[in-house]
Amino acid sequence: MRSYPELVQNLFGSGCGDSVPSEKPVRIRAPVQNVRARARAQINQVQATIERNIEQGRTKPGERIATERELAEQFGASRSVVRTALAELHKAGKIIRKVGHGTIVQAAPDASPRSEAFTLLDTSPAELLEFRLALEPGLAEAITLNASESDLKLIIESVEGGDRASGWEQWEHWDRSFHLNLVAATHNRLAIGVYNAVIGIRHERPWLKIKQGHTDAIFWRGYQDEHRRIAAALAARDAAAAAEAIRDHLTKVRFKMLGI
Repeated sequence: MRSYPELVQNLFGSGCGDSVPSEKPVRIRAPVQNVRARARAQINQVQATIERNIEQGRTKPGERIATERELAEQFGASRSVVRTALAELHKAGKIIRKVGHGTIVQAAPDASPRSEAFTLLDTSPAELLEFRLALEPGLAEAITLNASESDLKLIIESVEGGDRASGWEQWEHWDRSFHLNLVAATHNRLAIGVYNAVIGIRHERPWLKIKQGHTDAIFWRGYQDEHRRIAAALAARDAAAAAEAIRDHLTKVRFKMLGI
């Protein structure tokens, strides 16, 4: 026959008395949506930075870019985030990923045969500015919605670089950098691709000849004031003010260049 203590132990376990079984600490997890949004923002940042380096010639076709591990350390992101960003760049035709060779910048495709009817390089300065006036103000909303803080910082740095510039070559460099950074901040691959074509036309004659003949230190300071106004509106995430500032800037450029 079991003793009373044995019966108590069977019923309540060996820890009978006033003690309460210890509980495991409750781990509070962030909402899944926040985690996904944070990862998406990091993917966009990695992708945009690599893409910008390619477009601005910092990383040239055929060159290798940093490894996944190096990129993860650079951006403070996980390797899965970096891997996703690289996969999207590969899908967009910006890079090639080869086992044993690393990640290489894709060479630009050969130009298509010249059409007898029309090629982009036949675009006149008037047509170019008309198209830019139709396109660029409309990108303001995409920039205010999609731009990361680093995107906005690059736009502001382009303005600051322009403030220190002197002479035609430096003015042209910082003007090109400013507008490229605007479009890159949309994170819209179609807009970026279209604007790359626009940039190509801007650097062909007769456009470049007209621009050089109508740009001096006084005009450049005026352009810089307009760039600064655009950058300030974007930094404030004010799409309407940014669109108005971009339209005003391009309208003044058209008048100075063409008298229209």
